[in-house]
Amino acid sequence: MKQKRFFSSHKKSTAMFVSLAIHAVLIVVAVSFVAVKVIVKKEPAFEAKRVKRPKMPPKKIQVPVDVKKRKPKPRLRKRIVVNKKTFTDIKMPEITGVEGGLGNMGGDGLGGLGFDFKMDLFGSNHSMGNELAGTFYDLKQTKDGKPTGMNDARYIETVKKFSGSFKQSRFDDYFKAPQQKYASFFMIPSMSADGAPKAYGVDNVVKPKHWVAFYEGHMAAPEDGHYRFCGFADDVLLVEVEGRLVLDASHHWWQGARGVTKWKSDDDSNRQWPLSGGMVIGDWVKMKKGDPMKLAILFGECPGGIFSCQLLMQQKGKEYKQVPFNEGTRPILPVFKTKEIPKEIRGQMRVNPNEATLEGPSFGVLDN
Repeated sequence: MKQKRFFSSHKKSTAMFVSLAIHAVLIVVAVSFVAVKVIVKKEPAFEAKRVKRPKMPPKKIQVPVDVKKRKPKPRLRKRIVVNKKTFTDIKMPEITGVEGGLGNMGGDGLGGLGFDFKMDLFGSNHSMGNELAGTFYDLKQTKDGKPTGMNDARYIETVKKFSGSFKQSRFDDYFKAPQQKYASFFMIPSMSADGAPKAYGVDNVVKPKHWVAFYEGHMAAPEDGHYRFCGFADDVLLVEVEGRLVLDASHHWWQGARGVTKWKSDDDSNRQWPLSGGMVIGDWVKMKKGDPMKLAILFGECPGGIFSCQLLMQQKGKEYKQVPFNEGTRPILPVFKTKEIPKEIRGQMRVNPNEATLEGPSFGVLDN
């Protein structure tokens, strides 16, 4: 009964104790739950926002292949064809910035820049102005390469007919070299007759006889006055100025016997005077400074063997150095030229200082 009294007397205290006990248990459970939850809680996974990317085409994988490099094809040179009414029939424009033209910059001119300016005693392969354009013909064969039956007699007859008109068309039916030459002087020492075919690149199809080379262009005097050509050739040398034959300096078998032994310089010498030394004097031509005049020159070889050609120019009233000649004296005349002759060529000309000189005026149109 004491026990019942105890609970009854301590009823309030007991209820409180129970309440506290329950609350303590709940707190312990809650704390344990939270602790466990904290311990076992997994970290949240963050997922990035999807972004639409443009689709790129797949690239081809280039695998290096060992391929031999091909050399680039050479660029073709453009040809500029000038109408024949101009001073010369040239393939390139005339240039006046250098004395004597750019061809005077050495034997090869602008060869270092890729241009072929090879020069020899018959001219250069390209024109730079102030030259005469030359064409080579073989009278032994037609333009189709068929034989013409040419002989010495027919050759002389053909060339003499040409000298009456100086029309280049008279050679249209004969073989013509594809390559032209451009000459500013005509001073060719004695050499093998195959020199011209070689210079024109046809020595493999042309025998060294019965050929001619025709040059045409313009010239102009460096000052007013009367001038005349003087020359010699083995075998043919003809000069025409403004449609008139002013010099026939062909070999003796062409002209006939030579009996004149004195140099004629008087006014009545307006005809050819053959000299025993081989030089022939032409007609006087009145020229005005800087005025272009048509000039055509033909030289050639008949029987073959040796060929040579010399063309000089004399001005009336001009004093020249004199040298003994037969019964008197004769002047040392300058070589005819349309511009200064390159040093590389001068030695090949083998000029005899007692016969001619390379020092003298130029008769090129652009130099005046």
